[in-house]
Amino acid sequence: MSEIVYVFANPAMPDYIKVGRTNRADVEKRLKELSNHTGVPAPFECLYAAGVADAQVVEDALHDAFACDRPNPKREFFTTAPDRIIRLLKAFAISSDESESIQAEFDKGTDAEDKSARNRIAEINERRSRLKFSKLGIVPGAELVFKRDDTKRCVVVDDRKVQYEGEVLTLSRLATTLLHSPTIVQGALYFTYEGELLTDLRDRLENDEEA
Repeated sequence: MSEIVYVFANPAMPDYIKVGRTNRADVEKRLKELSNHTGVPAPFECLYAAGVADAQVVEDALHDAFACDRPNPKREFFTTAPDRIIRLLKAFAISSDESESIQAEFDKGTDAEDKSARNRIAEINERRSRLKFSKLGIVPGAELVFKRDDTKRCVVVDDRKVQYEGEVLTLSRLATTLLHSPTIVQGALYFTYEGELLTDLRDRLENDEEA
């Protein structure tokens, strides 16, 4: 039976992706189990799934490679940009990308309310990703630090852009460049202000407003 290593995401948890393993017969079941959990407001999505020779070995390799982006070592969730993990997983794959067929099968059993919730949350996430520094109390001239290398620092220029090595660009573009990622990543996941990750700062401030 084919062994599968998968990369799942959930629009309700935009800063995290899940990396795990199962077999081909159970991967849709695993997706449903996660999505049907009462604590999850929207269903998970399969970003990528690949058949591999030894799922345990490949899963361990991925978990080790991205351990620094694993908030809880007892959970299979990572704050790494999905494309970085998928690119490495493809190197281990012995069969083609199976994510489309897995997602299609799963969507057949996903009710309209869940699909609507997923779409609404995705829209909210899109709006939130347009980070404004002023909303976080960060003013022009403030210094932001790249979390993977604290020698790499940028200075806030305005509400949307920073300056790094003489170049003015968005934080997402800078993070993408520093990570050598083939696709744009969310800059707030990779920079800190006064020791606090920008995504954590945003969540804390939003929670304070709701309290």
